[in-house]
Amino acid sequence: MRLERQHKRNCPTLTFHVMKFAVQDFQKNSCNLTNDEYNQVYQHANEEMLLHQIILSSSDACCAIVPDDLIECALQAVIAEYSSNDEFHDMLTANKLQLSEYRQSLHNDLRVETILGKVAATVQTVTQSEISRYYLTNKTQFRRPEQRKVSIIQLFANTSAEEEQSFLTISEIYNRLSFHPENFSIEARHFSECDTNEDGGKIGILGPGELCQELDSVLFSLNSGDISEVVKTSKAYHILKCDAIFPAIHVPFEEAKVQIGPLLLKKKQLQACRLWLQELVENTKDS
Repeated sequence: MRLERQHKRNCPTLTFHVMKFAVQDFQKNSCNLTNDEYNQVYQHANEEMLLHQIILSSSDACCAIVPDDLIECALQAVIAEYSSNDEFHDMLTANKLQLSEYRQSLHNDLRVETILGKVAATVQTVTQSEISRYYLTNKTQFRRPEQRKVSIIQLFANTSAEEEQSFLTISEIYNRLSFHPENFSIEARHFSECDTNEDGGKIGILGPGELCQELDSVLFSLNSGDISEVVKTSKAYHILKCDAIFPAIHVPFEEAKVQIGPLLLKKKQLQACRLWLQELVENTKDS
């Protein structure tokens, strides 16, 4: 198997796609893939390479020009995904790939994106009837869950000494709020270390899952106007206040259509690309 992998690296274009899919599919450098992972990556890479060859042989490819500065920008973006410039070049060496070969493959990758972008651009509009039909047939997607308007007092506890002092301080704050809950914003302005302190601790309106699990479960157990007990998370102590509750609702059409329009346009553009590719592949088979 080792020899087989070594042999497959010898094609620069295929090696480029293997490196790309290793990161995309497994968030790994290609040299660190298991045999099973490598086989999956190799299959994806080989399929994409063959498809790109067909696209770049099409009549549309002659007009796909990618400026040098865009290629360089894309190359630097790839290098930035590695811990250092040296690590990227070490990866090229491990894959027996020259920088010039990688750059050329990246150039072709960008040309394919340019061609598909032009095909997608042939679709520019979505009709109101399409938007309405999508809304009516997908209403469950447009249900806004219950939300809470929340304020917070937060004291950091990153060290043992800081944790002890923060717990004493926030316990005193909680005791005062037990008698005077109306002073929550005053306490937040004076003592909270959250960046919301200047606004009296007001975070705003949040839905489920927007806070960490510890705070989220506490927030959605509160009634409107309630103040939580002291909550400990990994790096801080907190007190939450539920300022208001907004029940779950179905998003009205006028609001939903702002989301639906771009969504449908992207779907139609992807479909246009699929049909174009299908026709291109079929014509290649016939020739």
